[in-house]
Amino acid sequence: MAKKHPREMDRHHRLPRSRGGSNKSRNISIVERELHRAWHRLVGNMTADEVAAMLTDTWIDPDYYLVAVPRIKTKKKPRRVRRYCTDCSCEVLKYIKSTKQKEQDHDDMVPTPAVE
Repeated sequence: MAKKHPREMDRHHRLPRSRGGSNKSRNISIVERELHRAWHRLVGNMTADEVAAMLTDTWIDPDYYLVAVPRIKTKKKPRRVRRYCTDCSCEVLKYIKSTKQKEQDHDDMVPTPAVE
């Protein structure tokens, strides 16, 4: 039985660096080298809008068109952490404050005088 050789992989910039894309992980896809080369032979460094227009004009059924729609950016939800009530030990969910807020809260605290 013939062994399968591992396929060589490439890093593909989803928004090309030449068009303002970054090296951040959300802009990188790991793809097979041959597919990566085929993509760049077909579309070069076009943006999503340009790719959609080229595919529509050349390859898509004339009764249809392909559209590239930007994703809606959502705000990050605050993380929750499990805490337990000191009275009855029931679980209580609290939101974790940002590091800056924690530091500010800590700086605002007034030390209590020691009781002798």
